[in-house]
Amino acid sequence: MLSVTTIENSRGPGSSIPHEHGQEALLGKIDKGKVFVLQNGIFIVLASFLAVGLKYHYSEARSEDLVWILRPTASLVEWISGIPFEEEAHTGFVSYARRIVIAPACAGVNFLVIAFCMAAFSSLHRIQRQRVKWLWLTGSLVSAYGLTVFANAVRIMVSIYSYDADIYSGWLTPQRMHRLEGVIIYFFFLCLFYRIITAVFSLIERAQRQNEAERGTANSSRCALAGRVPLFWYGLITLAIPLLNSALAKDGARFAEHGGTVISGCLAVLAVFVLVHWGWKSIMGLKIKRP
Repeated sequence: MLSVTTIENSRGPGSSIPHEHGQEALLGKIDKGKVFVLQNGIFIVLASFLAVGLKYHYSEARSEDLVWILRPTASLVEWISGIPFEEEAHTGFVSYARRIVIAPACAGVNFLVIAFCMAAFSSLHRIQRQRVKWLWLTGSLVSAYGLTVFANAVRIMVSIYSYDADIYSGWLTPQRMHRLEGVIIYFFFLCLFYRIITAVFSLIERAQRQNEAERGTANSSRCALAGRVPLFWYGLITLAIPLLNSALAKDGARFAEHGGTVISGCLAVLAVFVLVHWGWKSIMGLKIKRP
């Protein structure tokens, strides 16, 4: 017994015990990784397959192949604005009176992919039950589709009325304004969509049980960081993937202008969200301080 005690005492700090703790921590991480893959792997693969399939379908599609998204978009624009649209083969939906064409380039499929990926990949791991994961994946696709139709209709209507306003001059051409409007409107709705998603999970997780001080701190940090997720997905689909496909090498000037438009439009939207949040927080703070 004495020899054993002597050996144990002679090990000193930093010998086998920390090493054993390090192994346990590593094994714990590996086990967590296995659990994550088992719980979410099939859903991640399926969501990736759907996103890639949509991108491929859009790259090869004609106007007739995109009726599933062009027709509801044109119908919504017609219902809100009163501008009639007719379907024209190999073109899309046309308003002859206003000389407007809702073509495949206006379908918004890229935004559909962005919204779906954001909803699916940023939330599936937070759901424990497999059945609820299937429901969430389906709901992500359906809600992303509905959001795309609505956001696209708003974008088209804004483009119509801004073109009628004749605000273009010099560098600010109709094409550049059209692209900037698209970035701002799409990214605004993407941020709004993400806020709705986080609100849903906040209700599920019963975040309202926290005290007011903790809630205020959490909301402040969430507002400061919440834009990262929409910005990541929007930048991935609109900038990173085209960059990997040699868009910069093919037409560097055009891609640089596109990148500048995307970045400036997204930053403008994030600035508005932050200002609105802090303004609302200041107003609520004044109300609380009143005697």
